[in-house]
Amino acid sequence: MSRRTYLLVAGAIVALLVTSAFLARSRKVEVKVFHAGSLTLALKEVEEAYEQLNPGVDVVREPSGSVMAARKVSDLGKACDLLLVADYRVIEEYLMPEHASWYVVFCSNELVLAYTERSRYASEISEENWVDILLRPDVRVGFSNPNLDPCGYRALAALYLASELYGREELWRELVLKHIPNVKVVANESGCYILFPAHPDFRAGGRLVMRDKSVDLIQLLEAGTLNYAFEYRSVAEERGLKYVRLPPLLSLLRDPFLKTFVVLYSGDPRRERRIEIRRIEYGLTIPKSCRSCSEALKLVKWLLYGEGKRILEEHGFTLLPYRFIGQVPKEIRG
Repeated sequence: MSRRTYLLVAGAIVALLVTSAFLARSRKVEVKVFHAGSLTLALKEVEEAYEQLNPGVDVVREPSGSVMAARKVSDLGKACDLLLVADYRVIEEYLMPEHASWYVVFCSNELVLAYTERSRYASEISEENWVDILLRPDVRVGFSNPNLDPCGYRALAALYLASELYGREELWRELVLKHIPNVKVVANESGCYILFPAHPDFRAGGRLVMRDKSVDLIQLLEAGTLNYAFEYRSVAEERGLKYVRLPPLLSLLRDPFLKTFVVLYSGDPRRERRIEIRRIEYGLTIPKSCRSCSEALKLVKWLLYGEGKRILEEHGFTLLPYRFIGQVPKEIRG
């Protein structure tokens, strides 16, 4: 065989292999997943395990704050096949009934105060003195944007509830109002309403740090530019962070002692939503806009009843007895 013929044959084989690989990839069914940032590492493992079992499926994940994940569907018109959020009430408020007809409540978590060895007063902070530590003038504290992320509105509520529980109104004043002065609180016989504005007058550069989702604060903690951050316990454990456990009435292991609501996007009639602060409970749904609905249904079934359960538990989530709300497909009712 001449050198020219050899090169032509070799080139044809390479082209054939590349084309075959491209066609194999193009034949995969894509399952688009919008999900809460706190589920990122667990769902990364879910993606790898599920794709290994189902080589014809390509799970494509897109993490964000849960409110933002829902608004991608409801406000931006983006399509996804599966949505998992850190507060099932986000599905109720933003997607039902126009964009989704059902959801499943499937796991729980706990709000903690995360830190590292580099944090100021790391050797002193405890479950008894964390309020005093946060009020020290050289301590920087972070939480995620309440308008985008349930961890943020839960942290906001926890700070207010702590100020009421301990009679420490300076906690709310120094850590919230001084940095976001247009946050308002209205109390009446039906409960306490924290109005978080659509356009918060956030004063950056001070003791309070705010990011789009709670996991975005972790790099700042690890770099030592942030001392403490409100995170979920599962996230703190996954990332090897130290943390202080809050009292159950504040950590949302159970419902708080005071009926509390956070009004998101307050002042914006189109986006404003009222979220009641209750025990932390995650929810999932397959939106009506799904393109790979049947594959998404198989993934949900595997997540709830197959190996996915073990992965969630290993990542620190507490599985709950599943609650099926709305027109849940019979395939995932167990």
